[in-house]
Amino acid sequence: MDSLKIVITSLIANIIGLLFPIKNDIFGLVLLFSVNFFIGLIADVSNRREWSFRKAFRFFRDAAIYFVMVASIYLLGYLKGEEAAAVHCVSFMIYVAIYFYGTNILRNARMITNERSTLYRILDFLYYVMSLRVLEHCVYLKDYFDYEKRDKSLS
Repeated sequence: MDSLKIVITSLIANIIGLLFPIKNDIFGLVLLFSVNFFIGLIADVSNRREWSFRKAFRFFRDAAIYFVMVASIYLLGYLKGEEAAAVHCVSFMIYVAIYFYGTNILRNARMITNERSTLYRILDFLYYVMSLRVLEHCVYLKDYFDYEKRDKSLS
C-alpha cells in the first residue's frame, strides 16, 4: 500500500513539474473560476433564487474539464517538442475563458448592485462593452455568435 502511495505521489509531482511553465495560467484560471462561482452564488442568494447543488456540481465539473483540456494541450505540445506553441495555445484558451466567464461575472455583479448606484452603471457599461463591442473587433467571435444564432434557428 505504501508503494502505491509513493507511485501516485511521484506521478502527481512529475505532472505538476511538467506544468510549471503554465503555472501562472493555472492560477489565473483558479482565480477566474473562483470569482465566477462566488459572484454567481451571491447573485443567486441576493435575488432569492434557490441554491442548487446540481448547478454547483456542474460548475465544478466544467471547471475540471477545462483544467484538464488546458493541461493536456500543454503536455501534448511539450511532448511533441513544441513547448512555445503549446504555451501560446494555452494562452489563447485562457483569453477565451476570461471573455466568457468575465461577461458572466459582470452580468451577475450587475444583479447584485443597486440599479441607481454608480457601481451598477460602471458594471453595466463594462458588460455592454464586453458583450457587444468586443464582437466588432474579434472576427472569430462574431462569426461564432452568428453561427450559433443560425444553428438555434434551424432547431
